[in-house]
Formats: sequence, structure tokens, C-alpha cells
Amino acid sequence: MVYLIRAIAFHPGWCFLVSICISRYMLLRLLGLLPALLFSTLLLAQEYGDVKFGKITAEDLAAMPPGKDSAAAAYILYDRLDLKFDYLRDKGPTTIEEFHTRVKLITPAAFDRANVSLRYNRDVEAISGLKAVIHLPDGERIKLSGKDFIRERDGDYNTLKFTFPQVTPGAVIEYTYTQRSENILIPTRFAFQRDVPVRWSEYTAFVPEYYKYVSLGISGNYVVNDVKTTRKPWGPVFRKVPTAHERVAHQDIRWAMQDVPAFEYQPYTNNATDYLPRVRLQLQSVNYPGEIAQPVFSNWKETVENLTDHRNFGRAYLNRSNYKQVWEAAEPAISAAEGVQARIDAAYRYVCGNLRWNGSTSIFGTDSPNQVLEKGEGNSADLNLALLALLHEAGIPAYPLLVSLRDQGSPVEIYPILTQFDHLLVYTEVEGQPYLLDANNAGRPPGLPREKALNHRGWVADPAHPRWVDVFVPQAKQIVMAHIGLDEAGASQIKIESKLNSYYALRGRQELSRMDSPLDGPLVREIVAGFPETQVRSHEVTHGVDDPSGALGITAELDVPAGMVADDYLYLQPVVIPLLDDELDDVEQRLYPIDFPYPWQVNYIANIKVPEGYAVEELPASVRLRSADGGMAAFYSASDDANGTISIVFRVNLDQTVYPADAYPMLRDMYRRIIELQEATIVFRRAK
Repeated sequence: MVYLIRAIAFHPGWCFLVSICISRYMLLRLLGLLPALLFSTLLLAQEYGDVKFGKITAEDLAAMPPGKDSAAAAYILYDRLDLKFDYLRDKGPTTIEEFHTRVKLITPAAFDRANVSLRYNRDVEAISGLKAVIHLPDGERIKLSGKDFIRERDGDYNTLKFTFPQVTPGAVIEYTYTQRSENILIPTRFAFQRDVPVRWSEYTAFVPEYYKYVSLGISGNYVVNDVKTTRKPWGPVFRKVPTAHERVAHQDIRWAMQDVPAFEYQPYTNNATDYLPRVRLQLQSVNYPGEIAQPVFSNWKETVENLTDHRNFGRAYLNRSNYKQVWEAAEPAISAAEGVQARIDAAYRYVCGNLRWNGSTSIFGTDSPNQVLEKGEGNSADLNLALLALLHEAGIPAYPLLVSLRDQGSPVEIYPILTQFDHLLVYTEVEGQPYLLDANNAGRPPGLPREKALNHRGWVADPAHPRWVDVFVPQAKQIVMAHIGLDEAGASQIKIESKLNSYYALRGRQELSRMDSPLDGPLVREIVAGFPETQVRSHEVTHGVDDPSGALGITAELDVPAGMVADDYLYLQPVVIPLLDDELDDVEQRLYPIDFPYPWQVNYIANIKVPEGYAVEELPASVRLRSADGGMAAFYSASDDANGTISIVFRVNLDQTVYPADAYPMLRDMYRRIIELQEATIVFRRAK
């Protein structure tokens, strides 16, 4: 017989639901084990749950990460965040968050962790009670003092910085501080798992019943999992004297994890935090006694209405007085362009050529486009709002497109949460197709947002029709033609002719700007990586170096040791530029989805002259591959024209950019077979 146990702890502040399906036998065993489990949890709590700042045992100083993490550069011994609420008569509810972190630095690779930066919004947040100490391996302690803490101002933010002294392998750094915030909308996120192993990670929260939060995080394998209701004097008193306090029910939460392994990075992983056990809270509603519950979440329609009326959002590009000077400066170039796309591109080039990106991303500007133009720089929203203003004035429909940057988390579409967005793009259309703009770099053409912005989904803040859309860019393509000549000793002389577009061209131009020698040039560096003894005889950019919107053409002549002679045989690897790397063949089991930022196609065509005195003995077999879902395909052919020339045609095509983890075996097998093809050899035999 199967029982369904439904453990529900419902409270105006929270709602937790756990369903466990077990047999009668397992139920009895579980009940029998409960005392032991509770006892072991208490032991764990006694051992790690109340660590005193500044006091460390010899055992902690000697502690090392266990198991597969034994070679880790650092070991987080203790990491704790306590969330509480306070009520100030002049400011209302505030959050109080107490942080306590203790990290052992095992190797010099971890020494950068001794440089700590705490950033906060000085208008609504404050940091106090900062204490820091380093415990040296010999037991000596060095406490940091006030002069060691440096405050820097950055716009609306302050940054509190400090560096631990005398850092050495085996030292333990420790710090604690309290952060108070008048913004209770989103408490600080907390991750139980990090990039290095964690011995003890703990989160507590004490939330008044007036505030209902929704959890957007991921639960973990908690060794402490306590959720209960506790009554405590707190906050304003309703219908009583203002100076009194009520005993208010609080949701009292304590979660802890022990011996958490380091997050295992796997290539082509995006938004890794989506898969970490973590706490991520968002205020959903406020319900004071005797009052109607006030929802914090509205809907996307109301959200876009509020944004449209925001001084540093909608009014920045819709109110002509805010962008009049920008339009007057850009109008001649825009009006001179013929056609919609040409006018869009002219506006884009004006912004990129006259406004400098200051390195910050945001969905809100810092000032009006006129004032940003006067300063000559701004954040990502400043530049793209100026571009929106130009398009609006030119009569071209265009709207803000809000995105979360890659590795900052997948967007949540069900709730109108603006804080999940990091960056503002411009959404417009050309001939009915999306045309995405991201003005911050004159070297990146219109239609190609920065790669970090390609997080697959975004929200269009169109006042008439707010909507979620795919953040889609056209397929990037690379074509390489190789003319290969061989001598009797196997030395190969190769002439490369290439045409790169889209992100391949962008990357090529960036490599050209950093190039110190021809060995660092686009495509050449990939050949050198596989054949380190390569010599470059010539390297030339044939077209596209000054035209970011066009294809980039490169030719090179090289001596590449791609051939090898053994007795009467000569072996040649004709594919000297790899079409794929081997990073997807790193593990047997994939934990996370495979995520490519954009679709791509690579083409490699080689013509090989049969060396004098040799005949073709064996050619690689021609192969056509296609993944089960059709998202990836490859084609390889080798042919001999019987007139002394061998032709190789090799093409790999990726249309689908995201694959679930369970598709990894299929994709890995495709990768393995493609890598085998690019490493395949042609066999020549000395003629008799």
C-alpha cells in the first residue's frame, strides 16, 4: 500500500509544500529513524551553527576539503546569512542582513579572495559592524582596523573594500558585517554551493506575517531544514498607541547544508546559478491587519505603463525635450540614408561614434539623452535609450528590449520582476524580421548584440503590446578555403582564403586589433594551436577591416607540418583548422544543459596537390551526419579527380542553440565523430 504524505506549512508569509510517496514498510522505518535523525541534526547544529567571530580552533586551521575536492585552492569553512526585519517609524519596514564568512586559502590561486569588495546603494542601504581578521597557520591573528576599510563612490553606489594582510597558504580569512536596507522587495540572494567546496553553509530568515514572499530559488539537500512559526513583538501596532508593539507571528526558517562539493563547471554551461541550491526571495504582497492585501506584483501591462512614465526609461526616448540636441546632431546623417534599415544603421553609427560606454549595464539610464551627449558617456541603457530616441523621432517603430545577461540567470516570465534584467537592447524590425540593436561599440555592427546579451529570451517594453520574444540573431558563418601543396618529405605549403561574417567577423576584427605578430592573427592562431611549428610567410586582410557590417576577408600563406613520412607512406591531415573543439567530450554524464549563444555554420574546403612521386593509397570515407532532433548536422567528403588533385569538403551546421542535459550523449557522439573527421588522414604511397 502506498501512502502520500503531504506536509504543508501554510502561513500568510510563506507556503511550503512537500510531497513524499513511500510504502508502509518505508514509512515505519522512517518513523523509527526520526529520533536518530533529529539527534544527528542537533549535533551538527552544535558543531557549526553558532560559530563565534574571531575564535578558531586548531582543527579548523588544519581542516582540508574531503574527497574529490581535496585539491581545491580554497575551502569555505563557514558561510552564513541571517535575514531579519525591523520597523522604523520614519522609514517603515527594513531588512537587516547579517553576514559571516570564513574561508581557508590553501594555494596561491585563492589569494585573490583576500581582496573583498562590498557594493551597496547608499540611498537605501547601509553597511555597519564590519569586522575582519586573518588567522595565520601558526595561530597568529591579525585584525583589520578602520583605516584598512576603504569606501569608494560610484554613482548611486558605494563600494567598501579591504584586503587581508600577510596572506599565505593555509591562512583563514574571516569577516562579518550587517547590511540594512529600506528596500524589502528582494533580500540578498544566498547560494549554498560555490566554486570551491563548502563545509557549512547556513541561511536563516525571520519574516513577519505581514509580508508574503515567493521563493524563486532551488532547495538543497539540507542537513537542517526547520520552518516554524514564532511570535515576537515587532513593528507598528494597529488600532493601539503608536509607541506600542504587537506580538506578531513570524515565519522562522533555518536551512543548512554540510560538505557541499564545489560546483562542477562544464563547458558550454550558461546561467550556472539556475542549478545551484540557493535562496532567492521576492516580495509578493503586503497585508497589514485591517487592510486589504496590497500586491507587489502587478502584471506586465501595468509594469510597462510605469516604465513608460519613468524619467530614465520611457520619458527619456519619448519626450522630445529630453533628446532634442541629440536629434539635431544626428538628423543630417539619418535623413540622408535611404531606406528603413539604412536610417536605423545611421542612427546606430551616430550613437556608437559619439557616446562612449562606461562599462556599466542597466535597464535605466542615468540622465536624459541630451545630458548623456554632453558628458559623452553613459551606461548601456543611456546609449540604447539615445538610439531609441533617434529611431522614435525618425518615425521608425522601436522599443526597449530587456534581457538578463548570460550567466546571470534565466529570466522568470510568469512574474513582472524588473530586477532580473541587467541590460536594455533596442527591438525593431526590418522587413518583418526582428533587428536587435546594442549600441556600445563602433566595431560591432547593428543586428549583433554583445554576446553576453544573447540569453535567449527578452521582454519587449512596448506600451501597446508588451511581450516576451526570442532573442534571436542570424546564423554566423565562416568559410575557409585551403590550397595545400606537399613535397616528398611531407612538408606542406598552405594558402588560406577565408570569409568570416557575423560574430566570426567580429571576433576576427578583435583579434586583429590585439595582434602582435602574424601568429596571433585570425585563423592562423588556430592552425598554430594544432601545429606549433607553423611558420607564417604572409598574412593579409583583403576586405572588411574598416566595415564592421560586412564580411571579413583574410588570406595567409603558411608552412604547416601537417604531413608525416613513414617508410613508403606519406600521411596528411588535410583539415588544419578545427571546426570543433573537444570540450563537449569532457564527461560521461552531463549535469546541465548545453548552451550556445548563437547558431553557426563552418565550412572548410581544401584542394590538395598529390605530391610528386606518390599516388593516393587511401582517402577518408565520405560521411553525412545529423542529430536525432535535426539541430546539428555535418557533411564530409573526400574525392580524387584522377588528375593529381584531391578535394575535401567539410561542413558543420548548428541551428539549435540549447540542448537539455539528457541530450548530451547524442550531442557528444556527434562531436566525437566530427572530431574524428577533422583528424582523419589521407594516405599516399610512394610510386613504384
